[in-house]
Amino acid sequence: MGDWPESERPAAFIYEEIEYPNGMFGSHLTSSKQMKGEAGKKVYQRFVKGKSSLNKYQHHMIRDMAYFEALYNEMLNDKKAKVETLEGLKKGREAMRMSLNISPKAKSSEAVLKFWATGKMLYAAYKKNKKKKKKKAKKLTPEITERAAVLANLKKQIATAKVNAQRAATIKAQENIEGGN
Repeated sequence: MGDWPESERPAAFIYEEIEYPNGMFGSHLTSSKQMKGEAGKKVYQRFVKGKSSLNKYQHHMIRDMAYFEALYNEMLNDKKAKVETLEGLKKGREAMRMSLNISPKAKSSEAVLKFWATGKMLYAAYKKNKKKKKKKAKKLTPEITERAAVLANLKKQIATAKVNAQRAATIKAQENIEGGN
């Protein structure tokens, strides 16, 4: 990035000084490098290590999109960052922005605030729903629990039967193709 003059860069590759939302970065993280490191850890933890839980904890995923946005922005401030790396991050950033209908041309500060606020709202909804589920779980009788287990087992058997039927159909189709030659 150090070799690419800021006057020649597209707007998406120009660093923006952002005042991040309260609670996003601790007060001890003040430098761009520290914030980049913290954002990188959050992004790695959520989107690489914890990608299997993205649907379960959507509030965390949306919130961590704000960290992805911060990571990209802080990398723009790093003179040693490679343009190729930034181009890859930019594609991911645009895909994440599209999920919340945020314009690719919007400022990073706007995107960070939208992701952060949406994540906070989803977290509040998650907490309320979790409380409701706990109350409902207490009312379940052993008979209903047993029925749920039987139903889950039946669903698993149906899914297995579907897979086996598809395999059988594929094998039969392959035999017909080979027999026709």
